Amino acid sequence: MPNLFLPDRIIRVNQLDSTNSYALQLLKDTNPSGGTVVMALNQTEGRGQQTNAWESESGKNLTISLILRPDFIFAQDQFQVSMLISLGVSDYLKTYTENVSIKWPNDIYVGDKKIAGVLIEQSIMGAHLSHSVCGIGLNVNQEEFTSHAPNPISLNILTKKNYQLETELKKLLAAIEKRYFQLMDKDGKKLEADYLKSLYWINKKHTFEDENGKFNGNIIGISEFGQLQIEDNKREIRTYNFKEVSFIK
Repeated sequence: MPNLFLPDRIIRVNQLDSTNSYALQLLKDTNPSGGTVVMALNQTEGRGQQTNAWESESGKNLTISLILRPDFIFAQDQFQVSMLISLGVSDYLKTYTENVSIKWPNDIYVGDKKIAGVLIEQSIMGAHLSHSVCGIGLNVNQEEFTSHAPNPISLNILTKKNYQLETELKKLLAAIEKRYFQLMDKDGKKLEADYLKSLYWINKKHTFEDENGKFNGNIIGISEFGQLQIEDNKREIRTYNFKEVSFIK
């Protein structure tokens, strides 16, 4: 099977407002092939989920967007893209540190601190996905964080080492590529099982908050559409879309 992320498909730009915005414009202008990667040394307006921002010191971290064409995925199964990307990032990080987990839907944590964020924007054509733009912000060498983000951490802080970004990019892409081909090989059940096993707070009693207030419950899994499922103290299963529930303690 040919490689997905080939060296000549990596577009390096010194500064961008947002790699996802750049990649989406590329799709309109030049219709690039799947496996195209946009990498920015400095991202001035990095976007997280919805209105969230992503802080990244210039030249210190990996800020990339992947253009994928997963037309083998049905539209109703599009959360599989989120799973494969977050698992790929997690697989990469597990080669350096322990206690890596995925905070639903696709924030990557080490312990109780956030080391990476993912923003996925997708287009549907007919019954299948047409393309996916997968933005990844991964804290690599940053030592200090100045934004109001409550719990950032980096590989440098964890391991007391500095890393070559180009080397780490290759390792990260290889890990994501492996998960992508796993899905292409129709192994979605294994992908989902690995995702659930990696979920932050899975099957543990914690406090959450939704529009009706705080409650205690256990994360028990995700729905077929990728929604979070929490079982409360009354043994009732509550199902949430993104931003409909907060993790308290």
